[in-house]
Amino acid sequence: MANPFSARSLFSGLVILLCTVNSAAAATLLPDDEVAALREIGETLGKSGWDFSADPCGVEGGWGDNKDINKTMDAVTCGNFTDADNNTVPHVISIILKSQSLPGILPPQLIRLPHLQIFDVTRNYLNGTIPKEWGSTNLRNISLLGNRLTGPIPKEMGNISTLSRLVVEINQLNGTLPPDLGNLSQLLVL
Repeated sequence: MANPFSARSLFSGLVILLCTVNSAAAATLLPDDEVAALREIGETLGKSGWDFSADPCGVEGGWGDNKDINKTMDAVTCGNFTDADNNTVPHVISIILKSQSLPGILPPQLIRLPHLQIFDVTRNYLNGTIPKEWGSTNLRNISLLGNRLTGPIPKEMGNISTLSRLVVEINQLNGTLPPDLGNLSQLLVL
């Protein structure tokens, strides 16, 4: 005769295991505020094709559709970080949208992605100015090469202490370089 205690223990163990797996899976989703920021960034850029029914940090939904890396690249990349409760949480660390024929403007909403390090929109049709809000980011690499951007480089860009690359050539920028860019001790490429 089977021991009912053993069957009950096995069932309880499986329930606990499934709850743990489900909790771990839920913890790996991109935070809602970053998903909302990506949605707004996509709308501002004129980007279509992002599937918001899929997790941007997952493998589904076209979030990491890497093509020929030398010509075209369409990818949102996430990295894992540990929060105050020692949980692993993904955050957006790069947005690379090269040669996507984007017709919009540069998104000031980048400030809503606190872990974003790379923003590359090389060779698109973006117009308007560089948002002064970007001066509050922790970006390391910004490439705006080959767009239709106008106006001066905002002095607030000199506040991005982590910035090592700022590529703005082949645009219609005007004005003088702001002296504040001299504050960028990490800047290697301008």
